Amino acid sequence: MKLIYLFLLAILLATYGLALRRVKQSSARLTPVLGWLIGLGFFLLAPLAILTLNGGFRQPAVYDFDGSWDEVNLSNPIFFRPYLIVWMGSLLALVPVFLMVSPSTRSAVGGDRVLSRRGLERVLLATMALMVVDWTAMIYLAGGFAGFLLSHWYARNEAWADELGRGYVLYTHLSLTNSMIFTAAAALHTSQGLKDRAPRWAFTAPMLAFFAIQIVMSGNRIFFALYLLAVATSAWLYGRRKILMAIFVASPVLIFVFSAWASVRAHTEDIPDSLSDNVLEVDIGNTAVTHSMNVTEGMGVMLLMHMINDFGTKFPYLKGGTYGRLLTFFLPQSAPAGRPPDFSTLLAQLYEPGGITSLGSTALGEAYANFALTGILVMPALTWLSVRCTAILGQGGGKHALLSALGFVMFVGFVRFPFAENAQTLMAAAGLVWLFRAERGLGLREPEFHEVEVR
Repeated sequence: MKLIYLFLLAILLATYGLALRRVKQSSARLTPVLGWLIGLGFFLLAPLAILTLNGGFRQPAVYDFDGSWDEVNLSNPIFFRPYLIVWMGSLLALVPVFLMVSPSTRSAVGGDRVLSRRGLERVLLATMALMVVDWTAMIYLAGGFAGFLLSHWYARNEAWADELGRGYVLYTHLSLTNSMIFTAAAALHTSQGLKDRAPRWAFTAPMLAFFAIQIVMSGNRIFFALYLLAVATSAWLYGRRKILMAIFVASPVLIFVFSAWASVRAHTEDIPDSLSDNVLEVDIGNTAVTHSMNVTEGMGVMLLMHMINDFGTKFPYLKGGTYGRLLTFFLPQSAPAGRPPDFSTLLAQLYEPGGITSLGSTALGEAYANFALTGILVMPALTWLSVRCTAILGQGGGKHALLSALGFVMFVGFVRFPFAENAQTLMAAAGLVWLFRAERGLGLREPEFHEVEVR
């Protein structure tokens, strides 16, 4: 059985590599389709590869997950069908790349313009200022810094939403939107430095400091993860081999830190003791495998495999309910019409009842839970959408470099986050960039030159 899994994995990874190479050859900057493929590789294919090579995985007991989904054992035949569906959905997601992306033409995004990094820094400073306001408000709501550190990162947001109602929910959406614009702008700033081989460290250092503070204040590492994915992608895109090697050498440390943070973020009042009790002095089995699964959100793929077995038998299909939230965002949760909970919350209710958490299962998981086997067609549809967005942004001749970088990070997010919420954030962020003319002056025309075609 393991040979079959390895054979299927080899086909999938080879096809993914060809698709990624094709997109690279057509890309001049970070683009939505590039983000979608990087997200597929990081949040779906990497955990699937770890599960395949390891023969499965069991979450360490210290993580205290519900026993109904905390293990995937590929030697058990019940996981062959889920594995095959994940494999088919992933392969189908790559098909539009070969049909729609031409490797002979590079994207026009940034093609005839250079980026004004000083203009981009003004955008970054504005988003940083809003983040400081946001953090100050959070500390105030918690009754001071000590109260903030003593509160659980997820529970406090739930409590404030219940106490303050829709106004707070809207506020959190605006805060998330600002954070995504900051992440995109930071990614574009660093990417341009890698392209020009002239990084502006005096501005990069404060950006990294803000990411670190953001992790502590929000309890969420995803923004920094998206930034790092953009940096690694840019280094690969522009042939910065030394930077890629440095990232590779540092990856064990990054993997450990990201994995450890998931265990200690609920106890920020005493991180040293929490680190000792929840990370250093506990049995987590194979350390490399466990940390790798944590940093790639591998539990989402594990949950996906269980969902394929459970939905349609143990749980009813959602029939598009979570996607419909995109059209009912204005309704309060208590509306008589009954607005369904977001997909992450719904999964937590089903698989971790009573827990203070939310769960993800990748875009394929949400698609299958809604539409059964036909849900795998959602994956190529999202690929088509990313290709079309890339083409539309490329028509601006370089004027939309910021929106293109925003598309990169948001399409990485489409792999990881519920569709409706991620789409709302993307539209809100793009709307704010347009409303405040954040791209004005970023794309400066290069001095005229003529290319000579060599035949």
